[in-house]
Amino acid sequence: MLFRRSARFRRTASVAVELVVLLPILMFFAIIGVDYARIFSRIMILETASRNACLYAAEDPIKAYDTVGIEVVARKDMTDISPETPTTVTIERFTGTDGFNYVKVTVSITFKTVTNFPGVPSQSQLNRSTHMRVCPTTPKPGTF
Repeated sequence: MLFRRSARFRRTASVAVELVVLLPILMFFAIIGVDYARIFSRIMILETASRNACLYAAEDPIKAYDTVGIEVVARKDMTDISPETPTTVTIERFTGTDGFNYVKVTVSITFKTVTNFPGVPSQSQLNRSTHMRVCPTTPKPGTF
């Protein structure tokens, strides 16, 4: 009976040693998982903001040149991102090879991780862009 008690006691100590060895690795993966979820959330917010701003700009040619209105629409969708995070909204207008006008809206932020681990970047640039054809006020000849 004494032999079994000492075996149980040694087994408990080995579990404690395993926990001490594996706990930092498990914590690292947990924190990396939290940062991954935060990055995914921010990318979805940026995607929605660029798409909605591009939809606003593509309604008609007048709104395509309303840079303040496009930026306001993009920033309204980024309310879940903290105000301290620097955001950039870039608007580009161009004529495609088909002769139609297009607008491209790019929204970007600087993402900072929760902690600084060696080998994991502490900050990175996240951006999403959307481009759409601007709806003309009158149909282009030969397109209907």
